[in-house]
Amino acid sequence: MVIKRKCAACKMIKNRQELIKITKLQDGTLKINPTSKELGRSVYVCKNEECIRKFIKKKMIKMGLKYSNQNEIEKIEKELSEMFN
Repeated sequence: MVIKRKCAACKMIKNRQELIKITKLQDGTLKINPTSKELGRSVYVCKNEECIRKFIKKKMIKMGLKYSNQNEIEKIEKELSEMFN
């Protein structure tokens, strides 16, 4: 069975393996979750530079995860940005 999820940036529905999963863990921290083994509220973004740039610019972590810890958000945004630098 193929699991589908929607990219927060472009709104396209894709296979979960084609997306990056960012999860808010039980302890309140954020994690890029490539294995999907961590449980918690999650948001997905395509593995392409255009979607990641839009995702960061529009503050979609804050909205999608209902999360306000700016230090954690900046850490994840930096990790996402470094994927294409």
